[in-house]
Amino acid sequence: MKIALGLVVGFLALFGGGGAAAFQMGQTDYTKAETKLVRLRGNMSLIQITTPQDLNNILVLTGPEGYLLVDHPEAVANAIVQKELDQLGKRPVRFLLNTHWHYDHVGGNEIYGTDAIIVAQENVRARMMTAQKPFWSPAAIGPYAEKAWPRITFRDSVTIHFDGDDIEMDHYANGHTDSDSVVYFSKANVVAVGDIYNAKGEDLAGGLDILGIARSLAAVLARVNDDTIIVTGHSQPSNKRELAWYLPILNAQIERVRREIAAGKSRKEIEAEGLAADWAPWFAPKKFSGGQDFLGQIYGSIQHTNEVNQ
Repeated sequence: MKIALGLVVGFLALFGGGGAAAFQMGQTDYTKAETKLVRLRGNMSLIQITTPQDLNNILVLTGPEGYLLVDHPEAVANAIVQKELDQLGKRPVRFLLNTHWHYDHVGGNEIYGTDAIIVAQENVRARMMTAQKPFWSPAAIGPYAEKAWPRITFRDSVTIHFDGDDIEMDHYANGHTDSDSVVYFSKANVVAVGDIYNAKGEDLAGGLDILGIARSLAAVLARVNDDTIIVTGHSQPSNKRELAWYLPILNAQIERVRREIAAGKSRKEIEAEGLAADWAPWFAPKKFSGGQDFLGQIYGSIQHTNEVNQ
């Protein structure tokens, strides 16, 4: 899930948190969607659905056993998703992995949940079973029908062996939400990171705990190599070089906020300063300004004041 705020001049910087207006469930106009099927490598593909509101990525593992999907936007988008899957061949969806609980990542659960095995971090199931009232949504989300609940859950890690690959899901820390998973495809050398990161120049990924996001990205960076394809929830694919560029800037911003807190500055004072100049090359050639909400999220992460239900 993304939230829109004025961060970069000339385009919308979007991330999950802060005081800006969120895209709401049911507001994405899929009648104006443009779809693209990207062959990543081997039996790995990426379905990209671009609407006036957002870009949604669905990672697909294809094989004789059927399909394994990572994430799926709202259920209303299923006809679009299924059309792209049919281009790859008429196969059943056997597994659906959720990188976190937000509505634009679990929309396929109610479609495929009767026949496919849904796998997610344990907090995804807990949140889908009850009504959620995150600060960014004016209406409650859920509870979802029982068929949409993940059937296999884990606390820290789980491995799935399917279609010739070994797929590992890891929950490193609370980050974008308290239910984030990073999904590694060991043989394909592809990793899906959900909404804890976006490619160069394409949004700052925020949410519940920015420190947790930094720890999770450090774990990803330590594991990937120069050939790894990094798939995000809402941007173009990335790679190790970009992640190795992004993470030090993020850590430096966190430490700057930490020093300012120690110096007695308030949240409002820190937000008013805007992002450090270190971010400029990351967004180039676009110009950037602001970032108050993102800085507020960092402040709340350090002070443990961010709203958990998001």
